[in-house]
Amino acid sequence: MKHPLTHRTAARMGRVAVLAGGLALWGVAPAFAEYAVQSGDVIEISVAGLPDLKQRSTVGLAGEIAVPMIAPVRVAGLSLPEVQKKIKAELSQKLYQQHASDGREAVTAISPEAVMVSIVEYRPVYLSGDVTKPGAQTYRPGMTVRQAVALAGGYEIMRFRMNNPFLESADLRTEYQTLWMQFVKQQATIWRLQNEMDPSRKGGPSLEQMTQAPLPEAELARVRDIAKQELALRQGQNDAERGHLQKAVTLASSQIDLLKSRQGKDNENVQVDSADYEKLKEFSSRGNVPMTRLSEARRLYLFSATQSLQTEVQLTTTLREKEEAERKVGRFWEDRRKEILSQLAESNVELNRIRSRLQAVGEKITYTGMIRSQLTRGGASNPVIKVYRAASGGGGESVVDEDAEIFPGDTVEVALHTETPLAKLQD
Repeated sequence: MKHPLTHRTAARMGRVAVLAGGLALWGVAPAFAEYAVQSGDVIEISVAGLPDLKQRSTVGLAGEIAVPMIAPVRVAGLSLPEVQKKIKAELSQKLYQQHASDGREAVTAISPEAVMVSIVEYRPVYLSGDVTKPGAQTYRPGMTVRQAVALAGGYEIMRFRMNNPFLESADLRTEYQTLWMQFVKQQATIWRLQNEMDPSRKGGPSLEQMTQAPLPEAELARVRDIAKQELALRQGQNDAERGHLQKAVTLASSQIDLLKSRQGKDNENVQVDSADYEKLKEFSSRGNVPMTRLSEARRLYLFSATQSLQTEVQLTTTLREKEEAERKVGRFWEDRRKEILSQLAESNVELNRIRSRLQAVGEKITYTGMIRSQLTRGGASNPVIKVYRAASGGGGESVVDEDAEIFPGDTVEVALHTETPLAKLQD
């Protein structure tokens, strides 16, 4: 078959291809010209004079793109000139059957100079941290950190300009001081409970160490004095209650001693009256003792026996009362310990709640401080910017400024910092 493409037409198409290729690379920095194609980039392939062959293809996870008339081509890791060379070599070996307007068909040989390859869309860059719209942003050659942040809506602090930062900062400072005072009081309460539970407690932080805070020393001293006074009062109350219970034990012991002594005498009386009664009964049986005398002896014996029985009952009751008093003495500290442990648990829960509130208010103070600084100085606080380079670009991380150039696949982390450091919370 005769080749339908004349030498003049082929030359014209070659010049067009060279011109288009030159335009595609014009204005690209030498460093970026060596950019290696990676998954996510969109490649456009076209053939001069053959618009039907124009196609865009996204580089897949396997690093390949679909190319008209040939099998998928692996391009990941290659520079754009290398991709062009590879695709030109593949396509230039193909013949394309073209339909003319008059219905005739013509087979056209694809010239290498007619094949054009370009990157029309790069992998996005990713922004995180203190930006208004974190996430993926479309990449453009020569993009800087400043431009990427602008596409992400600017620094996050800008969206808080609706509130008056000066008034809000004053309110937050007041709340911050109030929360610190609550925090210190809870720490003092925990110290008091720990020492009340273990009066001989050694080790651990002192009251002064536990109540360190960014507050006036006079206020801290007042909180500490109150905690010490309350500890002394509670210990006095505990000692008084325990003394009262111990006094009941001592009193019961004295009563037991008296009753035991009385019981001994009662037993002696019972034995004497019993012996007298038995003798009189014997004499009465012989008729030597009048009945009145025998009745009197019997009455004395019964009285002595009754009194001995009553003393024994009182002794048993007093012994039981002493045992109960001793149990109360033992239970007093167990019950008090349980009560203290319960109060300690509640105080720790409250302390953690206050700690969380302090951290939240501290973060708000950080943001309002940045806004005040921005409004006062006319610019935002200097951000700390870290760029994490994709593995395909060599990997690694670096701290850069806002005018640093970034590349496709980079992750930019932005952190804004306040110039007023917040006090550290005590554990």
